[in-house]
Amino acid sequence: MMFLIRSAFWLLILVLLLPTDKDQQNKIYGTAEATVNDVRGFCDRNPQTCATGQDAFEVLVQKAQYGAQMLMGFVDAKSEGFGDRLPGPVAMPSGGSIMPVPAAVPLEPTTWDSQDTLSPEDRKAAAWGGPGV
Repeated sequence: MMFLIRSAFWLLILVLLLPTDKDQQNKIYGTAEATVNDVRGFCDRNPQTCATGQDAFEVLVQKAQYGAQMLMGFVDAKSEGFGDRLPGPVAMPSGGSIMPVPAAVPLEPTTWDSQDTLSPEDRKAAAWGGPGV
């Protein structure tokens, strides 16, 4: 229901912004063109601001590259030795070509530390049957 209300709201806003006649349409296009020209000439009018923004963007790119390298190092360290357990390529039964995907390796069972905290008296008690039993 809320989706329909939101959709109707934004549709109403869109309809209100549509031009009704040729003069209003020309005025909207002129305003949009002036805005684009103003944005294009921003760096000509404010070179120091653009230089500062470019420096900030370069720092952002360097941080993103460093974070990606750090993440790749972490993934490589965690997956080191993973491919050692995989068998080599498996020959296909017909044609003698080699299958590009390695065969599945059976997983070894994981050992879990016991969290059994029941006392011998608790084990002797009747099993819980849940409500209504």
